[in-house]
Formats: sequence, structure tokens, C-alpha cells
Amino acid sequence: MILHINGEPRDFADGLSLAMLVEQLGMKSDRMAVELNLEIAPRATWAATQLKDGDKLEIVHFVGGGNADSEKAAVIKPGALSREAWTCQSCQMPASGKFCSECGEKKPSRHDLSVGHLLSHAGEVVFHWDYKIFRSLRVLLTQPGRLSAEYVDGRRKRYVHPFQMFFLANLLYFLLFPWIGWSGLKTPLMVYENMFDYSARATHMAQQRAAAQGVTHTEFQHRFDHVVDVQSRSLVVVMVPFFALLLVALEWRKRRFFGEHMVFAFHFYALWLIVFATAIPAFFARLFWIGKHYGLPVTERAVDEWMSISSAVLLAAYIFFALRRFYGDGVVAALIKAVILSLLSYEIMQLYRVILFLTAVHTA
Repeated sequence: MILHINGEPRDFADGLSLAMLVEQLGMKSDRMAVELNLEIAPRATWAATQLKDGDKLEIVHFVGGGNADSEKAAVIKPGALSREAWTCQSCQMPASGKFCSECGEKKPSRHDLSVGHLLSHAGEVVFHWDYKIFRSLRVLLTQPGRLSAEYVDGRRKRYVHPFQMFFLANLLYFLLFPWIGWSGLKTPLMVYENMFDYSARATHMAQQRAAAQGVTHTEFQHRFDHVVDVQSRSLVVVMVPFFALLLVALEWRKRRFFGEHMVFAFHFYALWLIVFATAIPAFFARLFWIGKHYGLPVTERAVDEWMSISSAVLLAAYIFFALRRFYGDGVVAALIKAVILSLLSYEIMQLYRVILFLTAVHTA
């Protein structure tokens, strides 16, 4: 883990207490004071204080005569804790320790070029890969509303950012989509032209666009489906603010900032993408395959209806508990709002599909 001691980043093993750190630094505990994350750490608590990655410490070491009044406080200078000097390749300044005190560049080593280090660093860059993602996923899936409450209350260090959580869920969905067998968010032109109330209008617009480009309807369909495949990944985020607006309307008495509703909405759609757009469809697709494999009288329409009913019930249940924890709603109020939100989330998805169609048909 990385600890910032008097402004200098240093690498230490995990599971280190404050007392153990003082011992490792070779300092006398009776001649020093420690400030941990802007708060003075009483000496009596050092043994029980566990340090975490990213903690910031200011250490003052008292030097001088024989009594406390005559002693002078000397702040340990950055670099004094590690004397191995090197030259930073980024700013060409002399440095000591593992990081340059001028620009923050890490001291290079041959280990940095190993495949394992490259992969772990790539994971950290994309996901801030330090077990936060696993902890965040566990809380998101098992404790509805807690992740949002932790973020709003300021307890953020242990979890990934709400948008990171949403991005990861988005990535997982589109990576697993080919094995699910459910159209989901990637709606092809054939579906737009045959399965919606506005299908006639959609067909007319597609035909007009194909004629304007001088291509056949089949050629335009291939172009459209490719554009939808790309744009559906980025446009899925448009559902978040619409859901947040619903929360504003339903929770107006709470007088929350819109950003707080957005945090809840980001976490809700991260959960929705992982569970209701990926896991549940994959489960019922597998169930349908097993039924067909063993010759059971299972139809695709029946499985789709089971999936829709179970998804609606589970979605309303998750929202109910999330509202209870995040907004503090009573049982009856949370139940009513959960039903409303689960029903309107379906309408938001239909609005997303309309927006996706309009952008795809004009860019294909």
C-alpha cells in the first residue's frame, strides 16, 4: 500500500498499524507526534490504528535538550526516510524514495516491465483495481441503497466512483451479450420495424434514409445494425438522468440535491445492467435450452413471460429496499414508489430505444 508521509509517497506492506510503522521508521515513540488524515493520532491508539492505502501522515520528531520545554519540533523532510538517491526521468530532478517529490513520477525498476505488472497497472488505470471493485460489487448486489448512501455521506475511499461502477456494468453487459441470446439494448432494425407501436413510422424513415443514400433496404439494415451496436454502449447513460428526474418528483420532500439522485440512479442502472440485463436473461436462456434439450414442453414465449414477471418482482423488491436505506422511506411509501419506479423504468428503456433509433437512422 502507498502511504503519504510528510508529502512523500512510500510503499509499505499491507496490514500495518501506526505503531508498527513508527517501529519500521526507527523512531522513538516518546519523541514524536503523528497526524493521520488531518487528525492528531493519540499515542495510546497507535497499536490499534490500522493504516490503509492512501493514508496521509504528518510526522513531527522532537529533538533537543533534556526536557519537553527545551525540545524543538523538527518535521521530517521528504526524502529523509529513504536515502537512495536517483534522478527522475520526467523532470530531471534529484529524488529519493519510490516517488519523485517534484512531479510524483515513480522510481523505475525492471519489475515495471514484467507482464504481471503491466496487466495489474492497466487494471488499476481502468478500474482503480485494488479490491475496491469487488467490494463495491458485493455491496451493490447484496445491500440495496448502501453504496449510494456511503458515497453521499462521504465514505468513498473503500468504493469505486458511481460512474466507474456504471461503466464497469456497461462493459460487462456488452462483453457478455453475445452469449446471452437476448436482444436487450442492442435493438436491430428488424425489431424496430415490426415490434413497436411506431414500427410503421420507423420503417418509413429507414426506407427514406436508404433511398437518400442510394442503397437497398438490406444494405441499410446492415449499416443501421452496426451503428446501433456501437451507439447503444454510450447512449445507455441517457437513462440515468431520466430516472433521477423521477426520483426528484417522488422524493421532493427530502430536498436532496440532484447530484444525490444521480448517484442513486447510476448505482441503480449498474445493478440493472448486471442483474436484469445480463444475469437473469442468461439464466432463462439456459433454462430454455435445457427444456428443449430434454424435450420438455417449454416455449420461447412462455420463458420470456416468466423472465418478465420475475424481473419485475425482483426489480421492485430491490428498489424498495434501496429507497428504505437511501431515502429513509417508510414501508408503505417505499412500496408504492418501488412499484412506480419499476414500471416507469420500463418506459425509460423504451424512450432510450427511441433515442437510439433516431441517432442510428440519421448516422447509418
